Amino acid sequence: MRKLTALFLVLCILFGLCACGINDTHRNNDDKTNIENPGNEQLPEQTLSVIVPEYKDYGRGSTDFNKIVYSRPDLQSVIDSFDAMTEEIKAGTKTADEYITGIIALENPLSTVKTMYSLAEIYQSKDSSDTFWSAEYEYISTNYPKLSQAIEELLVACAASDHRSVFEENYFGYSLEKYADGGIYTDEVVSLLESEAELEAKYSSISTADVTITYQSVGDKSIKWTDTADKVIAKAKEHYANQPDTLERVLVHINDLYLQERGKLEEVILVDLIKIRRQIADELGYASYVTFAYDAMEYDYTPEQMLNLIQDIGKYLDPVAIDLESEIFVNYFLSNPQGTVNSIAVINNLYEVYERLGGDYANAYSYMLQHGLYDVSGYKANRYDGAFATYLETNSSPYLFMTASGFIRDYTTLAHEFGHFLDGFINNGDDDSLTVMEISSQALELLTLIKLKSEMHSSDYGYLEYYTLYTFINSVLLVQSFYAAFEHMVYELKLNEITVENIKTVIDEAYKLVFGENESFVPSLSYVNITHTALYPCYVESYVTSAMASLEIFFAESEKTGASGEGFKLYEALIRRGDKDMTFIERLESAGLTSPFEKGAVKQIADDLYFQITGKHYYKQSDNEINAA
Repeated sequence: MRKLTALFLVLCILFGLCACGINDTHRNNDDKTNIENPGNEQLPEQTLSVIVPEYKDYGRGSTDFNKIVYSRPDLQSVIDSFDAMTEEIKAGTKTADEYITGIIALENPLSTVKTMYSLAEIYQSKDSSDTFWSAEYEYISTNYPKLSQAIEELLVACAASDHRSVFEENYFGYSLEKYADGGIYTDEVVSLLESEAELEAKYSSISTADVTITYQSVGDKSIKWTDTADKVIAKAKEHYANQPDTLERVLVHINDLYLQERGKLEEVILVDLIKIRRQIADELGYASYVTFAYDAMEYDYTPEQMLNLIQDIGKYLDPVAIDLESEIFVNYFLSNPQGTVNSIAVINNLYEVYERLGGDYANAYSYMLQHGLYDVSGYKANRYDGAFATYLETNSSPYLFMTASGFIRDYTTLAHEFGHFLDGFINNGDDDSLTVMEISSQALELLTLIKLKSEMHSSDYGYLEYYTLYTFINSVLLVQSFYAAFEHMVYELKLNEITVENIKTVIDEAYKLVFGENESFVPSLSYVNITHTALYPCYVESYVTSAMASLEIFFAESEKTGASGEGFKLYEALIRRGDKDMTFIERLESAGLTSPFEKGAVKQIADDLYFQITGKHYYKQSDNEINAA
């Protein structure tokens, strides 16, 4: 019998914590970028076609993505069904098996809701200015808190039932003890969650059709256009149609204006979101929203442990990053510009890589191509400029979305998201801890990097290797640690303290915690345009903790470290999860990997990274001795 684990796990995220729990969604590339993409010299995609492997029945009952029909779910009907089941269990007139049969009947309606939610997210990501999909996404997200309340009431009724032990043993597979004293979904909490969802939907749907800007030509004072950004873009394209160089400069200027005005709207929304989350924490009796989030997301480590890890990353990794950047990265990237690439060529080349790996790698990738369960396309106005994977329950299939940059880094971005797709394929969409699921993506990104060495020109591979490791050092470990520190600090503010001015003070404090006096990141770090800060609070911790384990897997496979090629074995041991009750730390230990919270773990990773890039140690005096800090 399939357990309703996923059904009840939604309670963890329906407080607005993270779409990943609902949709098994991962988003990458947080910073929102250009409304246009001048200078992208990607080869015309129509010159290539995606390799579609010969049809194979994978026994999943999946259909092609373009045949999946969206239909707005009747959420009130689903809620009523849960409420009716709850009342039956309270009445206590039936057998445990009869009740379990009734609960099982609730699975399909809920799966449909979750799938429609994923579809709405996918299509809104394709074009955030499409009002139909924005409305559908908002409808489901704002009604989900009431569904959460109905699910929780069912759990409470099951916990109070004389049949509780049978429910636990024969259906849920876990203890209902935490529901024995009642639930936490008061009407006030539900109201706050609905308001939070409305703000999140508004944040997600901001587009060039919503943001008004004023463009003033520097060279021609008679040109002054005040309108929505998309209409100003259209005017510029018409006016400068015969002046391509001028048009490119004008579009860059318009993009800057758009991002400035968009940032003002996002700032207002984010301040309101932080206030609502503070109120949620207060209503539930938590000292901080972070403490609540850690409980709800079932992190098996504490906020204090995470802050200690962040401090270690600032202490041990930041000096290594500064050394590598000044000595290697800047010079290398300046003298070796990144090459452009066709996104279809990337798809096809990775197909060949995973075909050679065989097994689940080959099967999952072929299945993805066979059923069109992906969208890998270049950037367009109002298309989400990032990447994520989600799970379509009624289709028993993962789905991959990625906005291609047109540059060689698309290889590792696609490998990253395919790691999530592979996880969903192998585990049939069953959730695990966020950190374990992020290892699925980050470790495969690094392992695929190794396999690409024999597939690329040496100069292209050299750039991709440096770019990927640079990204892990800076964007993943250091910058995501900064975002995590920011969230820890900003959610400590009391309701009357949550102002733009105080938030900016928190940014400075978080920055100093991670980077100290190193100012190299200051111009690019913000908080208003970071998707996770607004939509998935406390998610970034999973990037940091999973990156530590993923790098250890990478070093186990890398020839440069003299390893024995054990990386793929370690990866496969983690992605095929088996025992679902194991914690993140227990999974690492069972695979022979190091906990990121272990003393000296960050220092070891920093030294290994330095050795991988330079062939020299930064902290070690010998293979077995780490210098005192």
